[in-house]
Amino acid sequence: MRFSTNKSCAFSIHTLYLRKVEKRKISLQLTYKYKLKPTRPQAVTISTHLELCRRQYNYRLSERFKWWEATRTPINTCPLNASIVSVEEIYKNIPLTRVQTRDGRKKDEAGNPITRKGDIFSNIDGGYVQWQTVQLADLKNTKKLFPDYKKLDAQVLQDVVNRVETSFSNFTILDKNGRRRGKPRFKGFHYYKSFTYPQLDNLNIIKDEQSRICIDLAKIGQVPMAFHRPIPKGFKVKTGTVIREADGWYISLTLEDKTVPVTVAEIQPTAENCLGIDLGITNYLYLSNGERVENPRFLRRSSEKLAKLQARLAKRVKGSKSWKIIKDKISKLHQFVARTRLDFQFKTAHKLFNKCDVLVLEDLSLKNLTRRAQVKTDIEDGNLVYLPNGQAAKSGLNKSMLDAAHGQFATVIKYVAGKLGKSVVFVDPKGTSQHCWNCLNKVPKELSERWHSCQCGEELERDENSAKLIKKIGLNYESGGGSTSLKKALANREKEACSLTILR
Repeated sequence: MRFSTNKSCAFSIHTLYLRKVEKRKISLQLTYKYKLKPTRPQAVTISTHLELCRRQYNYRLSERFKWWEATRTPINTCPLNASIVSVEEIYKNIPLTRVQTRDGRKKDEAGNPITRKGDIFSNIDGGYVQWQTVQLADLKNTKKLFPDYKKLDAQVLQDVVNRVETSFSNFTILDKNGRRRGKPRFKGFHYYKSFTYPQLDNLNIIKDEQSRICIDLAKIGQVPMAFHRPIPKGFKVKTGTVIREADGWYISLTLEDKTVPVTVAEIQPTAENCLGIDLGITNYLYLSNGERVENPRFLRRSSEKLAKLQARLAKRVKGSKSWKIIKDKISKLHQFVARTRLDFQFKTAHKLFNKCDVLVLEDLSLKNLTRRAQVKTDIEDGNLVYLPNGQAAKSGLNKSMLDAAHGQFATVIKYVAGKLGKSVVFVDPKGTSQHCWNCLNKVPKELSERWHSCQCGEELERDENSAKLIKKIGLNYESGGGSTSLKKALANREKEACSLTILR
């Protein structure tokens, strides 16, 4: 996820070079988001284009599922070298080759195209269908069968196929950690919210006859926009994504400056230049210097208003005019909550980096933290009985954790750190709430216990102890040595104790 930046990016870019950094051969990219103000005919056209993209996405995804399911063979029923469906049946409607219709864009050292018009290529590589290529070539037939797609820009339609390729590849191909994402879903009307122009330019931002700043979109026209901040000097517009939100249409422009490389700051944490952060629910943040940030609870504060709107919605006939009006109000309230939360997180991140150069925080697995409580069962008189497992309390805790959005906050911190040329260190959260920061001895505590009391004499709040311990663990971080943990801190303590014993 990218986040929009403010006008201070020029200063931030120079700041990156004042620190010890690791340069990568990747140009700097930013994303600026603007509100569109289309006329009524333009709004209808944009809605039509979005619906066509949604239908095409679902159709292409169904094609991928049909082929994927046809070529899967259960190990317990068939030999590994066999298929449930015959090879002839699988490839029946798939062209084995494709013919290039124009000279390729890539050129050799002499300036001649590497691929030329008329070259023949195979659509099957190593027994696997190159589905992205096959589906892109099939778009011509789609336009013949369904003339409505001729109204859609060709590159927008091609990007739909690329989205299917990305989502399906994430599902079928393991990532660097040996995991894969969930099965792609077909998109309903409310779940497909954007379409992309892969190739835009600064020249697409123009003034119309009424001196309004507009974005010129193919097959739509010059759409007025709220151009609230200019494109930074040296940056070029690369792509544009039209997005439907609760309060109207927006366009997200990806900007690129090839002369500025992406840089990652590598700052060694010290006791003076870093702060430890404990993320929580009662306090949104607790810093190792004793400061705290109260939890704003944005969703909780709006819950009463939200409940009233949902109660009114339940009394309306689904699909009626009054139902749609209340539905829009609910959507805008959720949008308001999300925007105020994100704004708070950005402002908090900037305030934190004004106090230090390195932030140390836990690498939380929020997916595991927000799971349902485990089922508890027992056998009474030969019958299976379900016992109370505290799910009601766990549901409230999960709601509060999702309202705090600590995962999004960690992403914001990483983004702001890169923009300001500062650093973030993530530590293993295991044991950070059960050990003393001063002596590192284990002090077991229940979740309801909010005070830390250790035999070494440390008496302080539980969250403050965790923040100081997180900072102490972060001080063991070494560049290129992977993430640090309490286990490493305990090992270092033992080494120091052995050294003192030898000196004595």
